[in-house]
Amino acid sequence: MPDGIILHPDAELKYINQVPHTDHCIWLPVCMKTYLDETNDYNILEEQVPFTNSEQKVSVLEHINLAMRWLIHERDARGLNYINQGDWCDPMNMVGYKGKGVSGWLTIATAYAFNVWADLAEQAGHAEVAAEFRQEANQTNATANKYLWDGDWYARGITDDNVVFGVSKDVEGRIYINPQSWALMSGAADQEKQDKLIRAVEEQLETPYGVEKLAPSFTAMREDVGRVTQKHPGSAENGAVYNHAAAFYIYALYLVGEKEKAYRLLRKMIPGPDGEDILQRGQLPVFIPNYYRGAYRQFPRTAGRSSHLFNTGTVPWVYRCLIDGLFGLQGHTQGLQVRPQLPEDWNEASVTRLFRGAELNVNMKKDTTVQAIEVHVDGQRIEGDIIKNIQAGVNYEVLVKLPI
Repeated sequence: MPDGIILHPDAELKYINQVPHTDHCIWLPVCMKTYLDETNDYNILEEQVPFTNSEQKVSVLEHINLAMRWLIHERDARGLNYINQGDWCDPMNMVGYKGKGVSGWLTIATAYAFNVWADLAEQAGHAEVAAEFRQEANQTNATANKYLWDGDWYARGITDDNVVFGVSKDVEGRIYINPQSWALMSGAADQEKQDKLIRAVEEQLETPYGVEKLAPSFTAMREDVGRVTQKHPGSAENGAVYNHAAAFYIYALYLVGEKEKAYRLLRKMIPGPDGEDILQRGQLPVFIPNYYRGAYRQFPRTAGRSSHLFNTGTVPWVYRCLIDGLFGLQGHTQGLQVRPQLPEDWNEASVTRLFRGAELNVNMKKDTTVQAIEVHVDGQRIEGDIIKNIQAGVNYEVLVKLPI
């Protein structure tokens, strides 16, 4: 996929971005899954779409296959994905500018993308595609565990000069949140590794204001990592509570069933309710900012201050955390799957879910009389946890009984 999106042919600065980044392709399956969960419109995979640089058309399925195979191709001899001049972290621009450095996060995220795409392809009836990318996901996870696992968490990457960073021997930038989050998502981390990396995150990255992007924050330039290390300690990508990255981690915790830890961090995104917290952040609880100041263990006086920036990719992922995770009302090929993960101290919750043209008013209540989740639709208990045959234009009353 192209690095730059053209704004207008006559514009002086024509492109949003032309710095070579290597993560664009992984977002295709992630976004496609979100769309298909919501719509079940698998016909989109057969739509014929041209390339950016030619009129030749191939199916959306084939476009995504090509994107996934590009990720397989853009790797070093070990099977780790090149970073070039950045991945999701834009200012990590010096790790791989010579063409050798690799991204630990991107390698792990690629395994997740392969798994997601395999599931979608299988659902669409493309068994060979599904088998191909499941195998690639397993191999990529194994590669990550071989070269990136540091004993208690995953490394962030390996520089052009073959220096592993984001590891225990580093004085600054010892641990980064993104490889840990996506290792939970991709399945790279088995139960033992899950326990270790979650503990490491709690001990080194969690603060009263959320989970930091890295720690300790850099206080001096590290030339083989790049511009991220030049930012003020605790600001932006240099160790802030960068909410977009925090939301990845929360989503990952819900995926592995760590509902209490997930909710604790989700709640920390919102200022308050006590006045002291609101004053420290300098923001009312009316929006989620791009970041809160981090470096909590280094500079606690300024930690928690809001950036007041509302231009952030955080909110779509928070939506996924809420709908797919906390309330567990996720789209499924057969209908709406109901698997709530309410925190222990919530006895009930109410959600209005708009889904495939219908409106579902969902009441969730903990009930001493049930041993497992029960789902009742318009007064009738259904089998299993998927509400099927949902009709557009219809309102449904849903009661979910949860065991205590």
